[in-house]
Amino acid sequence: MKLTNNPEYQHTFSNPLTLYHCGQEQCKPLHSFGPAIRPHYLIHYILDGRGEYHVNGNVYHLKKGQGFLITPGTTTLYCADEHDPWEYCWFGFDGYEVNTILKSCGLSQTDLIFTDTSNGALREELLKLIQNFTKGHGNEFSYIGELYLCFSHIRIPTDNTSKLIYETYIPKALDYIHNNYTYDIKISDVAKYLSIDRTYLYRLFMNYKKVSPQQYLISYRISVAQKLLRETNLSVTEIAYSCGFRDAPSFSKHFKKQTRITPMQYRSDQNQVLILDNEKELRMGFTN
Repeated sequence: MKLTNNPEYQHTFSNPLTLYHCGQEQCKPLHSFGPAIRPHYLIHYILDGRGEYHVNGNVYHLKKGQGFLITPGTTTLYCADEHDPWEYCWFGFDGYEVNTILKSCGLSQTDLIFTDTSNGALREELLKLIQNFTKGHGNEFSYIGELYLCFSHIRIPTDNTSKLIYETYIPKALDYIHNNYTYDIKISDVAKYLSIDRTYLYRLFMNYKKVSPQQYLISYRISVAQKLLRETNLSVTEIAYSCGFRDAPSFSKHFKKQTRITPMQYRSDQNQVLILDNEKELRMGFTN
């Protein structure tokens, strides 16, 4: 999922994170770029001096130790200060995990500015990345590894990040499962819907639900099946297909594994409980 609202810049990516370019520049007084749009994300980090960032009708006055995000398809302009022109470094990037990465850093379409609180670690990693990238001292994997380190120094505190990720992905994943369990969906379909990697989805479920996505899907299907067994006269085969199982034997196998009894035994037990409850109500009626 892209942070930008411009559909022309909403692409599908094969890699979680890709570094396109990076560099460093000491700007002259009043040096500016824009107004212009970019096809991918850019982050500028101010190494020294001051300048202005113009975007969405706002003007941000920035200084050493701060940075700003440019999102795809958004018109921006930035300009060095007349008396204390900034020196900055930058990197352009994109990928299907960018939305998650930026949100964990507290950045969004409306939150475009960050302040470095890493005590120099971010500056050091950025300059190292730029040097290695521009001189070809590495490969695509080492560059991405260094880029992740840079993001790790921008990342907001863990408690806030965890809440943000939970609120972003888990409810959407559950909503997708609850509305599509009757179909032959796979966990990869859920991950694709969220635009995140299947492995990352697995980690989210294990962290926040204490079960894997596959286990959650099966458990939810079984819970719906229990309701149908209690409240309808549908056959076991009808219930199996209605809950997304391939056939009745597969459904029975999963049902017994979770409840320790077969679907028919469960229905029989529930009917017996219902009969006993009805008899109890009748006795109470005669007593009263």
